Amino acid sequence: MVRRKLNWKGIAIAAASTVLGVGILTFYVWYQTESVKLGLDLARGEARIRELEVAIEGLELRRAKLLDPRRVESIAREKLGLVDPADADIVYEAQDPIR
Repeated sequence: MVRRKLNWKGIAIAAASTVLGVGILTFYVWYQTESVKLGLDLARGEARIRELEVAIEGLELRRAKLLDPRRVESIAREKLGLVDPADADIVYEAQDPIR
C-alpha cells in the first residue's frame, strides 16, 4: 500500500470553493428574504394609503356638510337667534373716490 502525499493546493481550492459557494448561497437567501420583506412593506404602505384616502374623502364630505350655507343659516337663526336686519338698520358708508 502506497501512501499518497496530501495535495495542499487541491485542498485549498476545494475549501475556497466551498466557502465561496456557502457565501453565494447565504447572499442569495438574504436577498430573497429582503425582497419578500420589501414586498410586504410595500403592500402595507399601499393599504395604509388607501385607508387614508378613504378617511380624506370622509373628512371632505363632513367639511362640505358643515360648511353648507343652509346649515350655517339654520344654526344662526335657530340656535343663535339671529335675524335679517331691517332696511332702517343698514348703514351705508360713502367711499372716497380714487385719486
